[in-house]
Amino acid sequence: MNEDHLSKQFSKPEDGEYVPITFIEFKRKTVGWSKELKRSVYIDNEEEKAKLKRVREVNLMIAINHLSGKTSSIELTDEEKTQFEEVYSSFLKKGGMLMYTRKKIGSKNVSFFELREAQKKVIDAPRKNLLSELL
Repeated sequence: MNEDHLSKQFSKPEDGEYVPITFIEFKRKTVGWSKELKRSVYIDNEEEKAKLKRVREVNLMIAINHLSGKTSSIELTDEEKTQFEEVYSSFLKKGGMLMYTRKKIGSKNVSFFELREAQKKVIDAPRKNLLSELL
């Protein structure tokens, strides 16, 4: 399976694909659809709103995508942000790895976060022996 789409700035994993992340911060942004650019753009002032369609407020989560090693942006609704905050508070208490995926609910894909336990690596330390014992 080609996983290039998971390492982009706006990663959109399919249902069942997981992206390990490290949370950095949330920003509240205004976003709208530009017909000229044929993509969503972030708005900084009121004058730009008139040129755009579907203007809305979103929670922009900035996180480190561990598959690419770069920062990624994830747009979240208020419900998705609440679900993340519950998982993040559990992460702060227990530790582990934050995982980001998207799940299909009805006809929509929603962002979903999980906490996975950190895999502990046990390394056997070599015992100290006398040279005479080895011979």
